[in-house]
Amino acid sequence: MNAPTPLRLFERVRILSIRPPEYPHSAAFAELINVFAAAFATLGAQVDITTNQPLLGEGVNFVFGAHLIAPNVPLPPNSVIVNLEQMRNGAFAQPYYLDLLKRHPVLDYSPRNIARIREQTGNSHVYLFRPGYVPAATRIAPAREDVDVLFYGIVNERRKKILDALAATGLLVKTLPGIYGAVHFYEDKIHEIVRTSHLLANRKAVVSECEPNTEIDADMREALSAVPYDQLVPTCIALVRDDARRHALAQRGFEIFSRRDQAAEFAQLLPQLSRPLPTRINLGSGKAYDPERLNIDVDPKWQPDVLLNLAAPAGLRQIVFGKRFGLVRLEPGQFDEITTMDVLEHVPDLPAFMTRCLELLKTGGAMRIGVPYDLSWGAWQDPTHIRAFNERSWLYYTDWHWYLGWTEARFDLKEMGMKLSPIGENMRQRGVASDEIFRTPRAVDDMQVVLVKRLLNGAEQEQARTYLAGRRET
Repeated sequence: MNAPTPLRLFERVRILSIRPPEYPHSAAFAELINVFAAAFATLGAQVDITTNQPLLGEGVNFVFGAHLIAPNVPLPPNSVIVNLEQMRNGAFAQPYYLDLLKRHPVLDYSPRNIARIREQTGNSHVYLFRPGYVPAATRIAPAREDVDVLFYGIVNERRKKILDALAATGLLVKTLPGIYGAVHFYEDKIHEIVRTSHLLANRKAVVSECEPNTEIDADMREALSAVPYDQLVPTCIALVRDDARRHALAQRGFEIFSRRDQAAEFAQLLPQLSRPLPTRINLGSGKAYDPERLNIDVDPKWQPDVLLNLAAPAGLRQIVFGKRFGLVRLEPGQFDEITTMDVLEHVPDLPAFMTRCLELLKTGGAMRIGVPYDLSWGAWQDPTHIRAFNERSWLYYTDWHWYLGWTEARFDLKEMGMKLSPIGENMRQRGVASDEIFRTPRAVDDMQVVLVKRLLNGAEQEQARTYLAGRRET
């Protein structure tokens, strides 16, 4: 199997809303959350929506309200942050939130926000998403218009001036606090399309503040009545008094916005979240980082490309994030070679580890191994070693593959070499036979092995099936 197509990473998606106790404002994410869910379902993903409960390991979380996560509470590595907050030149972001933005892919609707996040975090995996349309977003039934002007959002002084001026003309003004509106709260002047999109999708006439330096997409400028701050009041009055003009604006806004197919937008965006991987793995990379390979380790202090435990129960279904390649999920048959030096002696569940390595390799792919020899000084001087190796340590991964339940493929032992200690070198120079050197304590330091994956033949498959059937019966 070749490398996964990018959209395969998103076969399982959770839309995750962060909601602290007694904090009602997380409901402001609801409309966009539903749009995300519908768009992913259109792309064939298995999708669910939940609060405060991320997927662990398998699948991808798209996290709304990550700025509400308590300090020092981590997100799992299979999480993408959907940032809807204006960064305001960095004044908004708290250090713990910036740390989250540094360690996860980020989606943001504002190019200005994206530039600020990249600058403040050094994270290059910050991507522009364009809020778009799904048919399910059109769900507000037409009703009699009992309100002249509806404003939704937190009221500050600059917004209050507009609302008071509208009310002073005799218009019926309704304010919905706790949701975000279309008059800029901050001086950054970023049009919050994530807030107005729900209105556009439901054929509502939208008036929004728009100065010459307001960040707004060209199509959205045409979809609503975009006017400067000092024109908000007369524009609202004119629309209230002209039903035909108001209804035409609402229909035009819907037609323009509905051209933005959210599923199609995602189909173009999502592949950017994952970059092509090398075909060779440096497994247990430690301090021997190799820029030509995919470096995997379980210890973050070595700053590997991917922080991953192959022997974990989630196996190859785990999705993790690394700054070099973005979101990563390792696939069966994806790699030509795995090099793992001074690692196997540390692995608690070695059969599971070796099974994952066999799965990752293409047929004919090689696993290059370096391990301490069981009679060497180094085998047991390191207190973190839990095993050592000798010539017979590879039988269960080769000839006795059936014992591990391998019914499709196995390893062949292609090479085995010994790195001699000074004692062993002295013996070799004196003409001592290799077998005797290998049996002499402290004469060998390390063993170097090359295992090559191959498919089982018919007899081997039958042997494996017979063994497994007998084991089940007992």
